[in-house]
Amino acid sequence: MNSIKHLLISQIFKSILIIFMSTIFLLNIAFYFFSNDQFQKEIGRQFDALYKMTAHLSKEENLQTLEVYLEHYSHTNDVIIHFKDDDGVSVFSNDDEHLLQRFEKVYYDDILVGYIAVNFESSSLSKDMLYGFIGLNLLSFTLFAFGVVMLFKFLKKENSKIKNDLLHIGVEDSIFTYREIMTIHEELISNRAQRDKQKNTYEAHIKSLAHDIKTPLSVLKIYADSLINDMLEPSKEILNEMKEEVGKISDLIPKFIEQDYNELPYVQDISIYISKFVKKYREIFDSKKISIETYLESLKLNISDKNLERLIEHLTMNAFYYSKHNSTIKIIVDEQTRTLVIEDNGIGMSKETIQMIMKSPFRAKEAMILNEKGSGIGYQIIHDIIKHTGARIHIESEIDHGTKVSVHFL
Repeated sequence: MNSIKHLLISQIFKSILIIFMSTIFLLNIAFYFFSNDQFQKEIGRQFDALYKMTAHLSKEENLQTLEVYLEHYSHTNDVIIHFKDDDGVSVFSNDDEHLLQRFEKVYYDDILVGYIAVNFESSSLSKDMLYGFIGLNLLSFTLFAFGVVMLFKFLKKENSKIKNDLLHIGVEDSIFTYREIMTIHEELISNRAQRDKQKNTYEAHIKSLAHDIKTPLSVLKIYADSLINDMLEPSKEILNEMKEEVGKISDLIPKFIEQDYNELPYVQDISIYISKFVKKYREIFDSKKISIETYLESLKLNISDKNLERLIEHLTMNAFYYSKHNSTIKIIVDEQTRTLVIEDNGIGMSKETIQMIMKSPFRAKEAMILNEKGSGIGYQIIHDIIKHTGARIHIESEIDHGTKVSVHFL
């Protein structure tokens, strides 16, 4: 399981390192080709100038002047030069290691005046370009190292903020750095408050019932004590009164049993439940190759878990039962209009069928053919829930073109 620290430091560092090394590699290739092109052009210009001056001095001046010029040129530009006259006699050479093998003929006005070989690889220009290349890389790595240190400090600081935020989720009056974590905190506090309210309502209900039971029990205890201590004589009237008090207790007991914790309403986001519902029943939808498209916005309603489950289950499963294979069901929650929409492209319903199911349990013949099961009371359950929550339901449908059920909440 990944941690936030691992995500912020290890993964980001790895990504940045890969990006940086790739960038440096590409920049080096680009710099190499660009600088090599410029280097070749520059040594071409220098060689042309050297060639022309050498040809001129060989023809117009004496060889001693040429030798002085070549010596000065080689020393100033740090290059290796070897020049021979037209008879092949060496006039000047600083090629002590005999590296130069390729000579070019030197002409002056189409007259051969000698042979020259030059090596610019060791020139000051070549060294300057090499030093520039090394300097560029050193600068890049220095900036990268500086950036890594700054990034590490930043990520470490942000990691501490996130850890601090996470530690304070659910703690009242906490201050958060990150909006997303604060949202989770607020949702948790809200849900906790609603759950506490739901629990308190349930407990209050139980206490109220317990108080109602206490009175008949007290009456029974008084009669029992009086009869045991011979303070009262057993009579039909007393026994009937005791029976009546027992009946009161019997009437209250079902309220203990029937009251379900999940039937107490509280404010909750129905889109969260819908997401869980779709995920839970994914395999059932896949059995008919039905795809579920959800467009869910946050919509908070004061509704019990039981009623929300019934509402979503009945509407969605109706769409499932009466849809054909390879079809689509859309579930939409619109926060602005406070509307829940479930739309299918199944068998559809006629206007008469819609009117009938709005009044009482009813199933059309087409529905019974496609789905033999069912009692037709599904929409009656939906109507009861909608009435209880103060919502409105609207059904649009057309035979063989599907059904669209819209529930508008207050």
